[in-house]
Amino acid sequence: MGIELVILDFDGTITDIDKEAVPVVAGWKKDVGKELGFTDEEIQRRWANAESKIKSNPQNYGWVKSNKIIAPACADPLVMATVTTQVLFDEESKYLDEHKRDEVSYKIFKDNYKKSKTVFKEGAKQFLSELKNQFHVYIITNSTSSEVSKKLQKLSNDHTNIPIYGEARKYILHPDWTDVPESVERKGFGRPLFLRRKQYWDVIKNIMKEKGVSPDKVAVVGDIYELDLLLPEYKGMRVVLTPQPTAADFELAAVKSYSKGYIAESLRNVLEHLKSHR
Repeated sequence: MGIELVILDFDGTITDIDKEAVPVVAGWKKDVGKELGFTDEEIQRRWANAESKIKSNPQNYGWVKSNKIIAPACADPLVMATVTTQVLFDEESKYLDEHKRDEVSYKIFKDNYKKSKTVFKEGAKQFLSELKNQFHVYIITNSTSSEVSKKLQKLSNDHTNIPIYGEARKYILHPDWTDVPESVERKGFGRPLFLRRKQYWDVIKNIMKEKGVSPDKVAVVGDIYELDLLLPEYKGMRVVLTPQPTAADFELAAVKSYSKGYIAESLRNVLEHLKSHR
């Protein structure tokens, strides 16, 4: 048999993150401006300048944790907002202590994430229904379980029975976890890609144990290669990328180079691909 278990990311994978994030980023920008003592006009200008700097050199910027880039800046609007915030804090020498910076940044994220619109990708309702009929399905997300559950309740058919593992912290690296190498190289990135996302792996491992499946019978679907798919790929799982329009070419190339990797243009494509590997 082939795939038996499907693990889904949520924001940007099942939902249209570009549309959902508009009010989130607007509020985020204002809060960063307040932290830095900027006027409304100044934060708009400085934010735009920082974004331009990032986009002009996408390989040089990313979401930084413990002095390591753990996701490219252009991966989605929320990662871009995170990186833009880091750039502005650096420019103003603000919150140079990483723990304090993380605390402030995470609060800004949480305060504004609740402003998110709920915009599902085309065919999400049917996709989830058909997926549940074919596979064991779980959601693992950096968002909270309660926020994702609220969004699922807005679909006209009930998908609240899909188990949700929230606050997975896919972005946290555990340097003392030695079950995997610290990093791997992928062509085009120009930097190491870090694997030791133990909290994320522990959730996946526990689900596999619960369902009695091995990695070769698992598929992981997500919209950010490094956060969602890199570690599952290393563990031999099938991976499906649902990229954002801003995804860098090197992200797409990494998935294409993996024998069990697939890039899907729609949720219908995801479903067809998964069904073909049952």
